[in-house]
Amino acid sequence: MKSNKEGTVTKGSAEQLGITLSKEGITFSLFLSAEKECRLNLYNRTSVRQLISLRLTEDVKTGNIFSVFIKYKQLKKYFEEQEDLLKNLGYLYETRQGEFLDPCAALVYGREEFGRRKEGKLLGGIGGEVYDWEEDRPLRRPYNETILYKLHVRGFTKDVSSKVQYPGTFLGITEKIPYLKELGINCLLLMPAYDFEESMKEEGITDRINYWGYSRTNAYFAPKTSYAAIKERPDKELKDMVKALHQNGIEVIMEINFTAGTNTMLALECLRYWVKDYHIDGFKLSNENVPVSVLASDPVLGGTKILSEGWDYKTAPEKNKVFQNYGECNDNYSNTCKRFLRGDEEQAGEFAKQFTLLCADWGSIKYITNHDGFTLWDLVSYDKKHNEVNGENGRDGQGYNYSWNCGREGRTGKKAVLELRKRQVRNAFTILLLSQGTPLILSGDEFLNSQEGNNNPYCQDNKISWLNWDNLLKEEETFNWVKSLIQIRKEHPVFCRKEPFRHMDYIYCGMPDISFHGTNPWYTEYDHYSRQLGVMLCGAYVSKDRTSFDESFYIAFNFHWENHEFHLPDALSGEEWSLFLSTVDDGYMEDEKEKDTKAKSFLLPARSIRVYKSKKV
Repeated sequence: MKSNKEGTVTKGSAEQLGITLSKEGITFSLFLSAEKECRLNLYNRTSVRQLISLRLTEDVKTGNIFSVFIKYKQLKKYFEEQEDLLKNLGYLYETRQGEFLDPCAALVYGREEFGRRKEGKLLGGIGGEVYDWEEDRPLRRPYNETILYKLHVRGFTKDVSSKVQYPGTFLGITEKIPYLKELGINCLLLMPAYDFEESMKEEGITDRINYWGYSRTNAYFAPKTSYAAIKERPDKELKDMVKALHQNGIEVIMEINFTAGTNTMLALECLRYWVKDYHIDGFKLSNENVPVSVLASDPVLGGTKILSEGWDYKTAPEKNKVFQNYGECNDNYSNTCKRFLRGDEEQAGEFAKQFTLLCADWGSIKYITNHDGFTLWDLVSYDKKHNEVNGENGRDGQGYNYSWNCGREGRTGKKAVLELRKRQVRNAFTILLLSQGTPLILSGDEFLNSQEGNNNPYCQDNKISWLNWDNLLKEEETFNWVKSLIQIRKEHPVFCRKEPFRHMDYIYCGMPDISFHGTNPWYTEYDHYSRQLGVMLCGAYVSKDRTSFDESFYIAFNFHWENHEFHLPDALSGEEWSLFLSTVDDGYMEDEKEKDTKAKSFLLPARSIRVYKSKKV
């Protein structure tokens, strides 16, 4: 124990960074390797008046961690009740370079309004109120059963058209749970929802803000206060959201953008904290700044999904894991699908590979659109990016989008162009949701949300980035198409296998588990000019339940600008093909109308997909 004029300093436990509460007091722990001493400054967060300044020396240091324990009675004279103390106490650390926020602060005071930082100091908050999770447990859904839905917490419900009581907040997402359940997704991927600096002044930019959240200055342990309807309790509001989503069978994955130079152990502590305190189901990370393979191999995170661009091999992948928690998530599938969709040359072979690709060692996350590019509707409406409002003279954003405007750039009233665009959207969703792996849908794509051709709205906190929910009523057909495809995926495990294909008849049923075809059965057409492909998935290799196997499916793709005649391969003995789905004629689903489909061949219209399902004769 050491005393100075500011108060009594007692060495605390260095087991946990940030704040640890006990019955007697509070432990403050800070990782700081380059300093021999620092100060802990305690504030009244409401008045921002400094209450105590404590000098922390090497006497309270364990390794590179300063840790000090302060009893509640030392602070009692500043607050009437202990509850007031926890709610109103703020703190900062200080070195010779000045005061700074605790990197592990559980709450941050001073950024309560999005894009409007309060004058004065940012303060770390205590939080720590015991939360009743009831019977909540991690869902631990395997990757092959997961359907991801990526959204921006603020942009998802901020527009008045969302009709929620608390727009742009965690509560707003909670209000939209009935919609998410109706759509059928079962896992949310949140863009940065921890506290980040919206201002870009440090980068010399004063006329724009950081809307997305990929910032240089972050408080990785604190939920973003401006995303909370109740600013005093962002932690409780986020926990309420997670619990409500779990109760409805929906997992929550957070995207965390650790900046260059982030200490690996600090990153690991952060992920463990979100799993332990917030019941988060997974994380999307970047290989560039942290060793994802090390984090994914952590035993504590063994049941937590870890997504990144690819395994970095800083540690070898673990074999034979009971729950494989790592998922690869990159642009390979997206770029191939976009090029095949618009009819590029030399794509049929690579598309066949990406459409059916599975990895035995980890999950395969597949998306066509993501936040850093065109929305799906813009992908079929614009040939080039239109980022003028970003203020960078069009220099920002991806230059190669693999998009096609279907004959007219941007908005148009031409019926033929609009019909083709909607067919391309149906094609894209059919590809995505019938692919092997884990599909990822960008929020709003299911009702043709547009960003007016802006493929990089990182600074647009306005209607460009906010979802326009009025489109949901206008584009109900597209929404129902996506909803039906999700249901088909859930009902037919042949579209979401657990193991990679072997490309052989290893159960002696008369058909391999998967086969590829051209316009004629068993003859693939991978020439540079070919834009046609047939894929047959045999249901005899996948069980629907304990008593029956899945049906077989034949999927025909034609992304040439001309019609092509396809010949169906023979079905299994005792079965025949029936038309199940077609993306032409405003879309066709099996139960909607009767069609004669007993012919051995069919004419597949330009830029369309047909799916046939086997049935007993």
